[in-house]
Amino acid sequence: MRFEPAHAYSHDPASLWRRLLDSGDRVSYEPELGLWLIAGHDLARTVLTDTRRFSSAIALTPAVALNADAAAILDRLDVPTVAVTADPPRHAGVRAPLATVFATSAARAEQQWGHLVRHRADQLADHLAHHITATAWPDVDLVELVSSRLPLLVMLDILGIPTDDYARIAAWADNFAALMWGRLDDDEQISAANGLLALWDFCRDLVELRADVDLDEQRDGLIADLLRYRNGDDHRLTLPETAAQILTLLLAGWESTAAALAQALEHALADRGRWARLAVDEHYAVLHTEETLRHSPAVDALHRITTTDVDLAGTVIPAGSRCLVLIGAANHDSHIFEQPDTFQPVRARLSQHLSFGTAAHSCLGAALARLQITTGLSALARRLPDLMLAPGYTRRYRPSTSLRQHTALPATLGPSNCPVAHEALSPARCR
Repeated sequence: MRFEPAHAYSHDPASLWRRLLDSGDRVSYEPELGLWLIAGHDLARTVLTDTRRFSSAIALTPAVALNADAAAILDRLDVPTVAVTADPPRHAGVRAPLATVFATSAARAEQQWGHLVRHRADQLADHLAHHITATAWPDVDLVELVSSRLPLLVMLDILGIPTDDYARIAAWADNFAALMWGRLDDDEQISAANGLLALWDFCRDLVELRADVDLDEQRDGLIADLLRYRNGDDHRLTLPETAAQILTLLLAGWESTAAALAQALEHALADRGRWARLAVDEHYAVLHTEETLRHSPAVDALHRITTTDVDLAGTVIPAGSRCLVLIGAANHDSHIFEQPDTFQPVRARLSQHLSFGTAAHSCLGAALARLQITTGLSALARRLPDLMLAPGYTRRYRPSTSLRQHTALPATLGPSNCPVAHEALSPARCR
């Protein structure tokens, strides 16, 4: 088998992409998984754009069949259809409320949320600087202390949810990606399914509680914005549909951005020149973020199912077939990107990567994700100019068919051990 979900992305996914692309067989079937693999930029774009023949209905269906007890728990999830699983024409209506209130452009995201993101990024950079100088251990884990925290804290701020709820929301949501795209044993499946059910109950109860508050007295945030959009009209937006939007943001808005930020940090810390430039060059931070998204996409694959027989590049995929659109392979297609395996922020056609999807299902949170990654990188590079990957670091990812998450990203300080930019302090302060 060329593609085994428990191991394919654990160590070196680029070798898998290269093997699939170089074979010339860009549409292939894996009988042991029951999946069609779609590799190559043009084919991936074709599939993602063709919402009539390639449905998104299975986008959030577990890749590996769940045991009966876990499946029974998920059957209790009465979540209305969300945009990521909806097909046209219903998709436009499901997506409309969030698209109306959510900042989808870079300028609007900066105007609306830039101050929140900068506050959280500076806060985490200060905490990391204190932790790394106060602990007796030489290394810190940037996944634990930065990349997993920043997106969730920002999302809670944006939604208007108190950060007192951070720990339990994180615990409930943490196993979501593993339940959908990883490999869990029976007990882990049941635990993860219960966590997802608890998170849905939290979102539903929160929305119902907020809906009882007069619109003029609502706490600031997207929950209030959605309730104002609804304006008490179930034909416009029901309360369960509002709660489903919140659930989607907490899950998709956290896991994928956290994974992408960790990728960006690893690429930055792998080269001292990149790290130094991130501290002073905002334009470079944008290019570094975009190249990270192309080179090391957090979401490596998207699930689709055919609604009819489809002839794709001369291969007929039968109706009802599950397909895995390999985003990483598309982003490493040498027909589109020169030297695709090289991390090169200044490159041609960079905007053509597919890490945020395309067409109808392009990611609504792309602008916010970019803002968080660029801001987080710059804040850390300014605050900790001597940060470096820990000696002996070896890259490892969690097993998954779709989401590429570091298990850890150990880092330490270089020789100077000064946790702030040198030009900002006198030499005595750095001793």
